[in-house]
Amino acid sequence: MRTRWVTPAALVVVALVTAGLSGCDRGGGAAPSAPSTTAPATTTAAADPFAAKNRTPDPQAVAIGLTKISLATAATGDQVIFEFTGNAVPGWAVHYVGQAVPNPGPAVLPMAGQSIIEVLIREAANPFKTGVPAYAGANPVIDPAVRSISEVRFASADRGITQAFIGLAIGQVGFRVTALTNPTRVVVEVDHR
Repeated sequence: MRTRWVTPAALVVVALVTAGLSGCDRGGGAAPSAPSTTAPATTTAAADPFAAKNRTPDPQAVAIGLTKISLATAATGDQVIFEFTGNAVPGWAVHYVGQAVPNPGPAVLPMAGQSIIEVLIREAANPFKTGVPAYAGANPVIDPAVRSISEVRFASADRGITQAFIGLAIGQVGFRVTALTNPTRVVVEVDHR
């Protein structure tokens, strides 16, 4: 058995080719464009648009309450807007799931669509009983004009976490999460396919 040595020049070529391939998107096309420089109050950016998005709540985001869920269409994607009381920006954990399991489970919510995004809006550490009224708006939220989103369902508000699910009419696509203020809103935007 002979040992084959690799020259340093060959290693450099392999490293350059690997680095070039890591910038490609999941479809094998060009790398994604740079984010806009006119960003809103807070945004969660990730190298992988399919990856979970997380944010720690502002310390003042205590005893916030969900007041409204609405849908909208923008040039870059379809949006779900969660509007809250208070002025501080809450935290969030937003990711794809296989089923819509509300807290506390184990029941599964029936969801229209091909894929599901779970949205967890987190308050800052606070007492579990806040006295904030429960969400009383439409449930599910549906808008036929927003074609990539089948429905949005409010699931629960317990122990400082508001939970909702977004049913997508399409398979998994990239998404972004942004916070806006006056009023406080968390916007989940899914890419147009």
